[in-house]
Amino acid sequence: MRELNHEPILTTDFNSKTSLWRGLALVLVGWLVAFFVKNDGIFSRRIQIDILGPNPAFVNDIPYFGSVLLIVVGLLLIFIVGLAIKSGSIDRVVLGMLALSLNADVIPMLFQLSVVGFSYILVDRGLRQRRIPFRLTPMVVFMGLMILSYAVSFLQNPEPLSLISNLLYRSTYLILVILLPALLVSRRHLDTLFDFMLVAAMLTVGVEIAQYILSAMSGSIITFSTSGYNSVVTPFGTIPRLTGLMYHPNHQSNILATQGIMALWFSLQPKGTLNRRRRMFLFAGYIILAFGTVITMSRSGWLSIAVATVLVPLIRFNKIAPWYFVTLVGLGLLAYTTGLGEASYKVIHDINGASADFRWHIDDIALEAFFTRPWFGVGTSNLLDFFNPYQLEVHDTYLQIASGMGLFGILVFGGYILTTIIRLINVVLNPASPAYRDWAIALLFGLMITAIQSFFAMFLWIKFLWGVFGIAESVIMNNSDKKTHQSANDFIFLPPQR
Repeated sequence: MRELNHEPILTTDFNSKTSLWRGLALVLVGWLVAFFVKNDGIFSRRIQIDILGPNPAFVNDIPYFGSVLLIVVGLLLIFIVGLAIKSGSIDRVVLGMLALSLNADVIPMLFQLSVVGFSYILVDRGLRQRRIPFRLTPMVVFMGLMILSYAVSFLQNPEPLSLISNLLYRSTYLILVILLPALLVSRRHLDTLFDFMLVAAMLTVGVEIAQYILSAMSGSIITFSTSGYNSVVTPFGTIPRLTGLMYHPNHQSNILATQGIMALWFSLQPKGTLNRRRRMFLFAGYIILAFGTVITMSRSGWLSIAVATVLVPLIRFNKIAPWYFVTLVGLGLLAYTTGLGEASYKVIHDINGASADFRWHIDDIALEAFFTRPWFGVGTSNLLDFFNPYQLEVHDTYLQIASGMGLFGILVFGGYILTTIIRLINVVLNPASPAYRDWAIALLFGLMITAIQSFFAMFLWIKFLWGVFGIAESVIMNNSDKKTHQSANDFIFLPPQR
């Protein structure tokens, strides 16, 4: 009876200080919601006209559509984080946020939140264990030189302060090359992140399909791209260029093609190394992402994934490689002699052919900028002001570096990329385990996708590319550790279940 008569015990007993902080936090959340609603009311009409046109269906039927959508997404994120904290770990939530952010440029601050989450995990658990197992990559030297190369733009711009926000924002992308090797210390970590990325990429293909359906129903093109890039003229009429959760169809095709070809490589591993369910998941991911690449109507995406798809079996299946190569040569000769290859090229070229031909004019301006200021270029984002009557950016990553940052930028970025590729090849030739060899080859295929597309679009400051570089650095450093057995103390992030 004594137990039944005790004083009630509150499950959460807040003191005055805690209540004050929580009250202030709620006031801040309320202010942020009001801030977004206010700006949606002021600026949404202009943004809507730029992206969707003056009177798009569906969007105009819902007042404050952007604010409502943003609040729903925010509440969903808070709910997920709350569940993670209740379950005792935020690791997978933060990893999922990173994977989604790499596939979704349109979701603001998601990437930065994931970086903050990773940093919190490292510091919090490091302090508890009295050690932070931070593996500092030697590529940090290149990172510093990249920031220096970018900073030279301040000397080239009459309004240098306008570049600070871009520099700070883009420099967060480089953090992945330093941060991910400290977190992804095993094959399990790498596979978990790739699974999240593959699911996120497949979700964006679903968004592409939704964009096509809404465009067909409304009669106006509904994507996240501006009106200048959201459609393509073909011999069969005007077709929307679907963007998924990216702002540009070329960027969408790049992330889908890269992850798709990596999934294809992993799905074709020798029998006995994968269970059937995972093999089907990976191969289905390739099929879905390849389809998503096609419907972006990005010809550079088509070219890159086609080339990589042809090469994957050639490298994966050594026994049939000679016969496979002879077959490819035979098909190539057949297409050439029958004229089928030329006819196919003409059809693809005529898809928005005027745009493809026009890009050479911008490329000429970029080359002129490089030869005018060869050492440090005209400055990042300054090409628009360099005798550029078209007011368009160059559609070539290599010329983007050359014109914006000159020979110094070419040496820095080229040196970084070449060093990464050489180190990945070294992993292929001297693997600590077959798993890291597979990962290195998959990443080389992924970088090949971007290398091909970089002749036709700009990818230097897309965070997905730096995510791939961060994963590559993790694979390289894991392979150099050559640990055949890891104890629980080796895992500060996603520790194994006991």
